[in-house]
Amino acid sequence: MSWQIKNIFDPASTIDYASGLIGADLNPLPTGLRSWDAACYETDGKGLSNYWFTIVGGASNSGKTQLLQHLLKQAWIHHMNPGLITMEVPLTGIQRSVYSRITDYKYHDLAPKTFEDKDAAEKVLDLKNQVKSYAGTDRTFTVAEHDGSPDLDQIKEMCYAMKQAGCGVIGLDHLQLIKSPIGEIADRATEIAEELRRFAHKERILVLALSQLNRFASRERGRRPICQDLWGGTSMESNANQVILIDHTLMRRDMDKTHIVRTRLLLDKNREGPNRVSMDVEANFGTGVWREAEPHEEDLWSDD
Repeated sequence: MSWQIKNIFDPASTIDYASGLIGADLNPLPTGLRSWDAACYETDGKGLSNYWFTIVGGASNSGKTQLLQHLLKQAWIHHMNPGLITMEVPLTGIQRSVYSRITDYKYHDLAPKTFEDKDAAEKVLDLKNQVKSYAGTDRTFTVAEHDGSPDLDQIKEMCYAMKQAGCGVIGLDHLQLIKSPIGEIADRATEIAEELRRFAHKERILVLALSQLNRFASRERGRRPICQDLWGGTSMESNANQVILIDHTLMRRDMDKTHIVRTRLLLDKNREGPNRVSMDVEANFGTGVWREAEPHEEDLWSDD
């Protein structure tokens, strides 16, 4: 990595900077959550900029993968051609989730025991046609599956391959499965976070990465997480443009509609606007949509 040295008081440096502000293409991704979008000052409240490295953190089974899939759905809705590097959920699992959200087939319909019947051949063609109709001519979703724990060089290679394929947003399903020859957790986290931040900033591609919390924070179910609780500690926080956390202290399932969970998101680190922004959200695991609570719904999230 070479140094770039400039006297920023030099008129030429000032002109270079100011000229770069004119017509800057930030190509923001709307999150679909009004408080999160509003906290993105650099994009004038329109969402996540195309060069940010954004971490979604949370305890195990708190809904990180579901939130990432919501954001990737936002990307394909807005024709930003997302890519997903999956190390945890198998490719077929991603396909089942996505197809159940864009076609007439529900999640339980896309299981072998329910799909394979006398009409299976017709179903195959029907599913293909529905997905093709939804995608149209300019909507793609590229998924790369790794059958083990890839190393950082392999992750970088896949990121560049996805950029070459036209992806404008790249998701990683979680950082702790990336291998590194460095033994210490903090050092490994530093190396991984620095490289992903560098890729996002240099190539101007939004990178969304999932991160576990450390074991202590995951066990403390009565305490709200903070960005210092991320696995790997300070380096994760310092390299990210934003860190949004799923609050495991508030996790309520609707017992009448068990596919709906109400929880809280915490925008704890935000280099591009206000931090410590709290938003009550409803996650619909059937449709894959996350939405923010309306004012009249506050009682649904009451701690009483």
